[in-house]
Amino acid sequence: MAYRVLFISDISLSPFTTIADRMLIRGLRARGVEVTVVTQRPTPETVELGSEGIRVEYVVFDKKISRVIISRLRGIIDSSNADLIHVTFGKAMTNTLMAARGRKVKIIGYYGSLSLHWHDPSAWLAFLNRRIDRLICASDAVEAHAKRQLPPWRRNRTVRISRGYNPEWFRDIEPVTRDAMGVSEDEFLICTVGILRKVKGIRYLTEAAGLLPKEMPFRIIMIGDGTDSPDTMRLAAESGVPERFIHKGHLKNPPAWMAACDLYVQPSLSEGLGRAITEAMCLAKPVIVTDGGGAKELFARGDNGFVVPRGSAPALARAITECWKNRDSLAATGAKARETVTNEFNHAETVRRTYELYCELLG
Repeated sequence: MAYRVLFISDISLSPFTTIADRMLIRGLRARGVEVTVVTQRPTPETVELGSEGIRVEYVVFDKKISRVIISRLRGIIDSSNADLIHVTFGKAMTNTLMAARGRKVKIIGYYGSLSLHWHDPSAWLAFLNRRIDRLICASDAVEAHAKRQLPPWRRNRTVRISRGYNPEWFRDIEPVTRDAMGVSEDEFLICTVGILRKVKGIRYLTEAAGLLPKEMPFRIIMIGDGTDSPDTMRLAAESGVPERFIHKGHLKNPPAWMAACDLYVQPSLSEGLGRAITEAMCLAKPVIVTDGGGAKELFARGDNGFVVPRGSAPALARAITECWKNRDSLAATGAKARETVTNEFNHAETVRRTYELYCELLG
């Protein structure tokens, strides 16, 4: 008998933000899982899933607890006869747990950051809730952190399954031209992507920019918006080299910009694993990350990227400078990064391990 799974994922975000979850849904279906997808709004990507015979339902998760949302989810759970609910984003978790009350259905959560804390009461209504049968963690660092938040008798419910990628998904990406960017051919192009919040450590990148050699021609492209956007622009202006920054805000196709860069930098103070980091690796870009959280796990082999101490602008500046000085060798580093995704953080392994987890829970 095929497992019936309700897969709740915000795949209605931009195409590249959600490609891993969409491909996971397809991979599970190929293994015989009967998947019903719940997401927030119709997009060409969700319509495409529907055209493939996958049932897609739409629920806007605009509140952590909503009677309307709970009632809607209960109807979907019952009509799909779900054996298991797999939730991949936080806004849906509380409503899902309440909708599942009184129903014999297994629940899996996915957690990809290091912001979960036992002393936060809302955490017990979501990812720390005893109703969750397994908590998938994006990295070893995330799993270790989650275990510290859980009571000892429930720590065996965590499992580390990275959100795997396939470099082939990015094969047809057309890089944005330097003319379109307003960047000259001799400038060393650095890219960073992410929601602009303090935890992303952008201030250390702006400080590092002011420490780079005067003779080094460079530009830094920042992709993303967030609550700290004004502060980020102020820090860039105070860096001493404000003309070196290009802030693009939110883009639907960040990989096209990443594909054009010479170096990808993620200066986060804390990172679960890092979707944009993995995308840069798929694009065979050399990457600098910090040792804050799980991103360093992507570069454990030592020759496929660069890891610097978190919160250190001087260390970041030194690493960027070394990359510029040795830019002829960066292509080889990027190729090894791409190879790491293929061999160690790949989509097929994510599908296999997720399916095995379903089998473990459902028998």
